[in-house]
Amino acid sequence: MQLSDIRTEIRNITGVSSTSTISDAILTDLINKGHNMLADEANLFAGYATRNAVDGTAEYQMMDDTTNISAWSRVEYGTTTGSSDLINMIRIYRVDYDGNRMDRIGVSQIENIGSDVADINLTTSYGYYIRQNFIGIFPTPSATKEIKIYYYHIPTALSSDADIPMIDVRFHEALIYYGSWKVVERLRDINLIPYFKNEWNEWKEKIVLDRQSRAGESSITISYKDF
Repeated sequence: MQLSDIRTEIRNITGVSSTSTISDAILTDLINKGHNMLADEANLFAGYATRNAVDGTAEYQMMDDTTNISAWSRVEYGTTTGSSDLINMIRIYRVDYDGNRMDRIGVSQIENIGSDVADINLTTSYGYYIRQNFIGIFPTPSATKEIKIYYYHIPTALSSDADIPMIDVRFHEALIYYGSWKVVERLRDINLIPYFKNEWNEWKEKIVLDRQSRAGESSITISYKDF
């Protein structure tokens, strides 16, 4: 379904036909929020980003709220974007250094980052840690080798009428019910709020279970965003 079709269906099932009551811009925003929520809760969209390490540098900034961090080359949804930050990243699920996987470690396990002193039994040659918006490598790299971050990311925002959501077409209806739920919440329609909310939750559960099945996983452990 195209974005315009999803908005039309939300208006049809909620009865809110007037754009003066709920504008198309508000509906588009709600649809994008539902799209992002599904991506977050079901780990739907995987991408990766690369950059080279710097000799003697342990930590590398991934994003900044105000400044563009143009050090990464990222691949999301089959599109490569050079000189970029990782602002679309939801959570990391693997990091490689020089083509080899690294263990995840905690900053608190490292006694002295600058001197590579830690009480850690690594099963890999290097470990990585997250400190705010930085990814750190331990021990500190001593060569210009590639850092590769594998992560789940938010989908491309929908804006034009002809835009199509990145989620499988089978699940576009979930976005209709999310938007409808939030519309009737805004209108304080206490009779319809529980219905649309329940429909949204059922669709969300279907999508999470479908993702688990396709990945061959019995369950998906979703950690909170820690950067």
